[in-house]
Amino acid sequence: MRLAAGFWFAVCALAQQPTFDVASFRRMDRDPWQGTFRDVKPASLTFRQASLGNLIYWAYGYEHFQVVGPAWRDRPTDVLYMIEAKTAGPVEPAQMKLMLQQLLQERLGLTFHRELRDAAVYALMVDRGGPKFHASATAGDPKMRTTKAYVTSFERVSMADFVKTLDPPFTSRHVVDETGLTGVYDFTVDLSTYVLDREGKPILDARGAIDNEGANLLALPKQLGLKLERKTKPLEVMVIDRVAKDPGAN
Repeated sequence: MRLAAGFWFAVCALAQQPTFDVASFRRMDRDPWQGTFRDVKPASLTFRQASLGNLIYWAYGYEHFQVVGPAWRDRPTDVLYMIEAKTAGPVEPAQMKLMLQQLLQERLGLTFHRELRDAAVYALMVDRGGPKFHASATAGDPKMRTTKAYVTSFERVSMADFVKTLDPPFTSRHVVDETGLTGVYDFTVDLSTYVLDREGKPILDARGAIDNEGANLLALPKQLGLKLERKTKPLEVMVIDRVAKDPGAN
């Protein structure tokens, strides 16, 4: 009797999974001049030039360093999608994300599991001498703005939010906050002297990209009294078990 009841509740839960009323899901040609377009409205969802990674990150909330799967899921890739989906009526964003999860499972056959894996990270820590900035004296939402090339001003920003600005692709590792600082702060980070040589030419890393990582490793101790230390930590990852490149029939 208990087994029968458990099976019935499982069937009911599956039947109650939110779904779009209408959804077109197809591959599209790559346009090198266009980035990912996403438009979320109360009764519709649109993606264009979206990689599988883009869709997974929005639907499930995992950053790219937390996903283990086929290399083609992220740029550079020619596997890009267009989704045009509508609901029967207005829904909350959280509900829309559940609908996209269901769509990925139905059309791409996406299956996955979660597990803890040791990952190489940077730990943001207070350097010797302590922080070289002070708590914010103003109220309001966090604010980050570029004041000039390679110079960024932060206002009312927590360390938990600041580390997100240091994550890949700006460094090669996920960054975790181990500063122990719990307030919100105002400060400026100027990378200009670390990403440009004396002739004003960009300093490049091994990939041929501007060396933001090397710049942050040098700038943070001098300007903020913080440092990035290499560590290994367990990180929950989403491991893709199976996924198709081509969506099933619309």
